[in-house]
Amino acid sequence: MPRPKLSSEIALFITSFFIAMIIWIVAKQNDFENQTVSAHVTAVDVPENIETQITPPNVNISVQYPKTYAHLIIPDAFAIELKGIDENFAGIDSFKPTPMNISLRNVVMHNLPDSVRPTALAQDFVNINARILTEKARIVVQKTGNPAQGFRLIVDPPPVQPAEILLTGPQKNLAKAKKQGEEFISLQTEVVNIEGKNDNYFETVDVPLPEGLKYVQEDRMRIQVLEKLSVQVHVVIGEKEIKKTFPDVPIVIKTFSKNLKAQYSPLTASVTVEASKSMLQGLSADSFIFIPRQPLEETPDYTADIAIDARFSDNIPRAVREKVSIVSWQPEVIRIKIIPVSEGTVGKTDGTSRPKSP
Repeated sequence: MPRPKLSSEIALFITSFFIAMIIWIVAKQNDFENQTVSAHVTAVDVPENIETQITPPNVNISVQYPKTYAHLIIPDAFAIELKGIDENFAGIDSFKPTPMNISLRNVVMHNLPDSVRPTALAQDFVNINARILTEKARIVVQKTGNPAQGFRLIVDPPPVQPAEILLTGPQKNLAKAKKQGEEFISLQTEVVNIEGKNDNYFETVDVPLPEGLKYVQEDRMRIQVLEKLSVQVHVVIGEKEIKKTFPDVPIVIKTFSKNLKAQYSPLTASVTVEASKSMLQGLSADSFIFIPRQPLEETPDYTADIAIDARFSDNIPRAVREKVSIVSWQPEVIRIKIIPVSEGTVGKTDGTSRPKSP
């Protein structure tokens, strides 16, 4: 009966060997090492209209792992991911730095067993440098219709507020909306109807935005990104301007010297002005004066052709002067002669007699 005993011993030996192997493997796995790995810091789920830079770009991580997994501990197996970055982290004209706390919860491991675990970070914050992608846009008012009869659109196109804005979105959408060679993206308002209008008014209208783009608004150092844009259009309507000529406006040229006077020809001129009909109603030939364009040479027998300019007389209110334009006057040049008062008729207006041709 020796053979059954030998078989039992062989079976016992094999079983003992496998038990020893298992114990050795378990013991080997519990033999841990520590290592420092440089992990790349990256921002995830960042909106497409934001550009980010992170400093420092890498942070050291202390890692504990079983010795059997030493070959898996490489920098590419680890990352530090940052979430929650939006427009409030971003600057408009330049990158805006914002410190952001990091912890082991930000560490992400790629294809590593659970027995590998990070234990510490070399620092507890990084700086997020973010900039929102923008392009300037100008608002163009679309209008239809005509003002009431006798009225006109004084400012064409009508002014709009805001006139310029910033648009944001993915770089490809910004490039698509901007025409080559132009500095601004052109945006058109919804149509403003001025048919039959005879007075100034404000109107709020929407501005359709290009596909994929939004409107950027800075409000108390906080950036708001809005999907809709409304603007206020100021429609400025006034009476149509007409031209009117005033004939026989007296020409009065005075001298500084009491002993000399001016003789000139002609004695009257015509003045043409342009303004609304209501503004012209209060004007007459007495509303204008003429002055020499250059100072007179006040010496006896001085004779010359001088240029004259038409002006409003002093009794015309400033409001009228600002709204009425002197377009032209005829003649623009008169013949003048300086004579002693004794040669003229004392007490009569200057220019009552015409100077003789030299």
